[in-house]
Amino acid sequence: MKKIILFTNMTSIKKHWQNALYGKYLTVSVDNLNALTNYLKTTKEDVILMFDELSVSDIDDALLKLEPYHNVTILIFNSLPEVHHAATLLKKGIKGYENAYIAKENLLKMLKGVEDGYRWLFTDLTHFVINHYIQTIDKNEPDFMHLLTQKEKDIALMIADGYSNKEIAQQSKIALSTVKGHVSHIFEKADVSDRISLALKFK
Repeated sequence: MKKIILFTNMTSIKKHWQNALYGKYLTVSVDNLNALTNYLKTTKEDVILMFDELSVSDIDDALLKLEPYHNVTILIFNSLPEVHHAATLLKKGIKGYENAYIAKENLLKMLKGVEDGYRWLFTDLTHFVINHYIQTIDKNEPDFMHLLTQKEKDIALMIADGYSNKEIAQQSKIALSTVKGHVSHIFEKADVSDRISLALKFK
């Protein structure tokens, strides 16, 4: 069973995470940076670190202290996630950013995606990153496009332009549930699990 380190000094967040992960992952809880780095010095196995950003006064300093530990995959959580701030953290090598109180099913999806090598970002941040960091998409047609129906091609291009599912539904004049079904098929045919990975295929 994969081990996950839970870093938070908030009892409510720790309980939320432990309840969500119970029976799925082994968890180790720490509540200060010294305890965290001391623990990391003793383990060589690959671990995922769920890091509550509001449990430290300086996240940049904390990430600097974690740099030597290459066996650690860092996921940042914040009970008040903020898009612009989160985008700057992505440049520091974190693999995910989410609300600290993410729903259980989404947390498990997040961890599975990260274990499979993908980044996980909350929805608003995904749209922000696509719109601000992947602006040079020239719409070269990736190989997977020939597998898509015409409607799926249209939706794939809108995803690459940073449209949300709701915006795609409004633009295409179809139900939101229909859009979600198309997006699921597109991801499967493109062999991706998130919108950023799909957008990058158009570069």
